[in-house]
Amino acid sequence: MNSLAEIFQYLILVSIVIWILPPIRQYKSYMFDFFLVLSIIDPATLFYGLITKTNIPLWLIAFFIYLLVVSVLSEELLKKFKYAFIAIPLLFSLIIPLMTTKYYHFLFICMDLVILFVFLRWLITSYVDKKKLNIFYLMLVFYILTVILKFFNLLIGFADASAFFIITSIAQIIFGLFFSIAREDESGITH
Repeated sequence: MNSLAEIFQYLILVSIVIWILPPIRQYKSYMFDFFLVLSIIDPATLFYGLITKTNIPLWLIAFFIYLLVVSVLSEELLKKFKYAFIAIPLLFSLIIPLMTTKYYHFLFICMDLVILFVFLRWLITSYVDKKKLNIFYLMLVFYILTVILKFFNLLIGFADASAFFIITSIAQIIFGLFFSIAREDESGITH
């Protein structure tokens, strides 16, 4: 029987391999940046851990999630508020020393909720415009919900952390496979 640590290692390695594929599949689509950042997070975490023999700093995870938020916002919004999007990380860097792990997890959840609202907006707008359910957007919503649930479990501990990590990691690998195959702009992805 494999130990829990070995299962975690296998899941992380499989996740890294699977999540390299979506940015390749989404290349030249408006979702490319989002999937590129997602594909970098796990390898960066693993590489950082191998080099330093420590966990990746929480501020760096916050930075990656911030990049995910920026990647799903419209160019118009980014241009309109470009100075705010530059100032936010700079201001955040001032409060890093004051933040505890719980505050970081709360921050992660808040930033992921922004992403969730963007995905929900896309899903609802697409449905209203086309009168068809866009499965790609629906999968994005479910994917980000698993991420939010992971951080929420870290924040308040509503489930056994190990079992919950395994279940959500398997779900996220399945999402990674889906995003490696499907693109939003292809026919047949709506129902």
